[in-house]
Amino acid sequence: MREKKKNIKSINHKIEEKRLIDEIIRVDHAGEYSATKIYAGQLAVFGKKSEIGKTIKHMADQEKEHIDTFEKLIIEKRVRPTAMMPIWNVLGYTLGLTTALMGKKAAMACTVAVESVIGEHYEEQANKLGNKEPKLKKTILKFRDDELE
Repeated sequence: MREKKKNIKSINHKIEEKRLIDEIIRVDHAGEYSATKIYAGQLAVFGKKSEIGKTIKHMADQEKEHIDTFEKLIIEKRVRPTAMMPIWNVLGYTLGLTTALMGKKAAMACTVAVESVIGEHYEEQANKLGNKEPKLKKTILKFRDDELE
């Protein structure tokens, strides 16, 4: 009977750990996807050759690395992406487009706010992971540093 309870606890622990990993990957994938759409909206207004466009393009290139990583992790870890992707697509692009139409200051305020929130979010996730999934944690901490650059 004790052995059975021990096995059940072990299984429950693994299930909870899998849920945490799935949640982190799903949320980060959606967040990075949204960020790429924000930058796409801003670049549609500013272009890639203007001074601010070059800055946004650099940030967008970083996000591309991030989204590519999470797309690979979704497949590798067999995580279901969020069903909200079509909404994040439209809302992210609209946010980027709207802030760019408001001007350079509004666009940069938007990107700084988004990058800051994402950086804090990555920090919280790294803390939640503790010693679990060291490779994922290392990736999250690298991306946190990229966001706060």
